[in-house]
Amino acid sequence: MLQRLILVFFLLLSSVHGVELSTMDSIRSKILTSAVSLYFKSRGYGKVENVTVDTSKKMLTFNLLPEGETQRLSVVIGSYMTLTIDKEEYLILQNVQTNRIWLNRIFADHMQEGIKVPIGIVSKGAGTLLLNM
Repeated sequence: MLQRLILVFFLLLSSVHGVELSTMDSIRSKILTSAVSLYFKSRGYGKVENVTVDTSKKMLTFNLLPEGETQRLSVVIGSYMTLTIDKEEYLILQNVQTNRIWLNRIFADHMQEGIKVPIGIVSKGAGTLLLNM
């Protein structure tokens, strides 16, 4: 809780002194990159590489080297949002597209609610605040 208060204080102080938008985008990008990479690696899906974040459009793109495969998968997350459930923060990845048609069909048929990625571990409890500023 103390870390969150310090972070909020820092952000408010920075905004008063004119923190640049690119600085906030950089912080958001680091949170998103860390959360997505940790999520895919911890579940054995594979290694996430070359993450690009467009915070103005709320889009993510990255390459995934699937576990046990040699061909990379290109992934585009068409939108993301944050959600807090029982004090746990999540990043909801929606509109997932890949360079594999069959996989896109699975996502379209079975992932309407999106992929729920926990972000609390990388954001120290201030993910929703930082990503929505």
